[in-house]
Amino acid sequence: MKIGGKLLERKTGGRSRYWQVFWLCFAVAAALFLPHCIIDGLNGDFFHYAGDFNDQQISFYSYANNFVKQGGSFSWATDLGSGFVNSYSFYLCGSPFFWLTLLLPYRWTPWAMVPMLCLKFAVAGGGAYLWMRRWVKDERWSMVGACLYAFSGFTVYNVFFNHFLDVVALFPYMLKALDDAVLDRRHGAFPFWVAVNLLNNYFFFAGQAVFLMIYFVCMVAGGRYKLNLRLFGALAFQTVLGCCMGCALLVPAALSLVQNPRTIDPFNGYGYLVYGSAQQYLAIFYSAFLMP
Repeated sequence: MKIGGKLLERKTGGRSRYWQVFWLCFAVAAALFLPHCIIDGLNGDFFHYAGDFNDQQISFYSYANNFVKQGGSFSWATDLGSGFVNSYSFYLCGSPFFWLTLLLPYRWTPWAMVPMLCLKFAVAGGGAYLWMRRWVKDERWSMVGACLYAFSGFTVYNVFFNHFLDVVALFPYMLKALDDAVLDRRHGAFPFWVAVNLLNNYFFFAGQAVFLMIYFVCMVAGGRYKLNLRLFGALAFQTVLGCCMGCALLVPAALSLVQNPRTIDPFNGYGYLVYGSAQQYLAIFYSAFLMP
């Protein structure tokens, strides 16, 4: 929190309101989904939304649940046949939320999608609260900020991209772990959360890493992070350690992707400079004022 131009750091000791934020976000998410669940349930069906959520996300979760329990490794039901890790590491292989659904029979998976969505909103809000509470004077504002983060336009809009929410839910814990490592010298959690985020989704992890580097540079430049050679070396080691642990899915996925000609076909000509559709410019303009 900034007061008089100075950024204040509040000590993170004392009673945490994590579970209050967690259950508040869970309840709000449940209230959003419940009317639609009731309508679909009266028709003897489970929650349907739109687009990829119906066509891919539900079927991916159900299929993967059954496939893992059968001990499979190569899926003949995917495309014309593909390695399971290669095809599903982007969607769910490394997601802790997916592995939680393995506690249920695979036939129950379609009905578990909404509770898992509510859980993701709750985890996102809780993580955002844990990071924000250090940087506000009045902890109640960190609760407000956490709810705003959990129910941002990005998260609400991207429900049909179910795996996008996993990234939003897990990222604040890595951010908090970085603060803890630098400011409190608590180092164990940072490599763990780096590994969890990389395992969860290697594609989005690239953006998370860029954000974390910008955050780190800004905190050092602003004087909030006081570094010395020993601390910097410890952070570098933990970063490498976390990335190495998270490569369990990245390496096989990368080896598969580099053999796909579509992934190495670069833009050419004006594709570097302009969008191919004029509609894209109007969409960018109105998204500045209205939700898509």
